[in-house]
Amino acid sequence: MKTYEGLREFVGVVEHNGFTAAAHALFVSPSFISRQVKRLEQRLNTRLLHRTTRCVTLTDMGRTYYERSRAILDQLDALESDMADLQEQPKGLVRVTAAGLYAEQYVAPAIAAFTAKYPEVSIELDTRMEVIDIVAEGYDLAIRMSALQDSSLIARKVMPRRLLVCGSPAYFEKNGHPKVPDDLRSHNCLTLPDMAWRFAYPDVIRAIKVRGSWVCNNGKALVAAAVQDIGLIRISDYYVNDQLNSGELIPVLQNYEVDDAATWIVYPDRHHLPTRVRYLIDYLARHLKLN
Repeated sequence: MKTYEGLREFVGVVEHNGFTAAAHALFVSPSFISRQVKRLEQRLNTRLLHRTTRCVTLTDMGRTYYERSRAILDQLDALESDMADLQEQPKGLVRVTAAGLYAEQYVAPAIAAFTAKYPEVSIELDTRMEVIDIVAEGYDLAIRMSALQDSSLIARKVMPRRLLVCGSPAYFEKNGHPKVPDDLRSHNCLTLPDMAWRFAYPDVIRAIKVRGSWVCNNGKALVAAAVQDIGLIRISDYYVNDQLNSGELIPVLQNYEVDDAATWIVYPDRHHLPTRVRYLIDYLARHLKLN
């Protein structure tokens, strides 16, 4: 098809910095690459590349054409991959990291249901609390509660979540209710390690430095301490739904809740994810939404 003739060869020259390197990558001769690019330029009636004896660079028109060509080739490659996926079932190992109550209560059951549906997929699930470098440690995906920091990763939002400041009725009776986030400086705040307490003001998000007698990396332990009237906690809503319904804990400062808290599926930026990984990501995105 003439529409796409020379497209992949042109992109190869750009991405491999020359005709010879592109020929090696595409398993053809340099003369074939040269002919295809020349025909492409003739068909477009424009020069795409500046050629010298030392290097090949893009013209302004070439840069625009490259960017759009790259997008077209990515779509074509993805289409071919999708067609192949329709003819095969996912299989192989997927390494996942997720932590906390959310991992225990929601992620693990969802993954178990996935492997029941696709028995040729095996799972390695790591539930350590710390944030793991998934690229360095060879994980395929992570379930995270915080915003993405590493721009080399892709983050897919699963669902929003609320971060609530809560305390027991007895604690509030003794210490009073905080009216604004700054009041927390005079309260005993039970915290996760290195976790800032962020609040939404009308025109800005502010982090309040809090202190308390408990620091713990386990959300359920913080809830247990708050129920015992020890202090205030700030935690994801799914940790305290039962305690809020029973009246053991009471939320405060709800007018200052941030609206950017969410649960994310995070994975390396790859053009072609393995079928098993892509299937699991799509499955978790559908099944990890809480009512």
